Amino acid sequence: MFGGKYKKAAETRRAGRPQAEAAGWTWHDAAPVPAQEICEAVLRRHDRHPVWPTGMSEVVDGTVDGQPFTGGHLVGYALGKTRQATAYGDRVSAEVVWMPLPASLPELRIVDTQLRDDDGVRLPQLPLPSGVSARWSVEGFVAPFAAELLTPAFIATLETAPASCTVVIRAGVILCYGDPIGDVPSIATRANFLAALVARVPHSCWGRADALIAGTGVSPTYAPDGNALVLSERLVERDWRGSGLAKITWEQTPQAKWSVTLSRRDEVEIWTAPSDDAAPQRPGIGGVRIDLHGRSNLGIPTVASTLGGDQPPSA
Repeated sequence: MFGGKYKKAAETRRAGRPQAEAAGWTWHDAAPVPAQEICEAVLRRHDRHPVWPTGMSEVVDGTVDGQPFTGGHLVGYALGKTRQATAYGDRVSAEVVWMPLPASLPELRIVDTQLRDDDGVRLPQLPLPSGVSARWSVEGFVAPFAAELLTPAFIATLETAPASCTVVIRAGVILCYGDPIGDVPSIATRANFLAALVARVPHSCWGRADALIAGTGVSPTYAPDGNALVLSERLVERDWRGSGLAKITWEQTPQAKWSVTLSRRDEVEIWTAPSDDAAPQRPGIGGVRIDLHGRSNLGIPTVASTLGGDQPPSA
């Protein structure tokens, strides 16, 4: 079940429930996963294995400085295979806090280089704006936005970030992740930090991004990220269904096992064939078996195609 230090961390998080309720916040022992863009920002791939998020535990919903936020322990499983081709999932997790933005902003990652384990989606590297310390690296698609956002006032607030705190602006939210425990005081500190960052966003930056530039949608599962990320290929939904990992319900998250083994029956991906050139139907299954290591037509539109022209908008 839990290793020693992880079990202790879980106990520490659960012990904070009275603190959360005393602050007027809402506590959840378990909760469904958040929006797919938040999941991918925090848990995309672990040791080259894709991660299927399954739920959250020790979750707090509250408000700081008039800004609603959610914080908690996001859990998923990294899909792998043994030498005997038996599929399995290894448990991975991260502490995340997020709050909605009042208007759209272009996608940006401000990466804490002191963070030891980072399984979030990477974006193309941008030049480090003047005045930002070596603790940080900046990733995104619109370099002028990063330069305009990172004013001296914004940077001064950024430099007050708690330890292990990568910041992401994406899909209408600002979030941070990386705290090793995620107890209620840490969630509160990070929520206040995010609210302070939002207050420092220059007025000219708001409302400058359409859905694609703002980070709506997720990348194809086996597509490379970082500098190789193709913005126009971002999908409106995931292109895999967990290969059996989806059988783990969010209600099970507080007791999530460290590893699960998947049967051959489990790992079959079931899809409704979108067109004649989709993968062939398997008799008796009532769906389509998909080889995720190859390219299959699943009928999933890209965000760019829904905006028209299948081209990324100009920066």
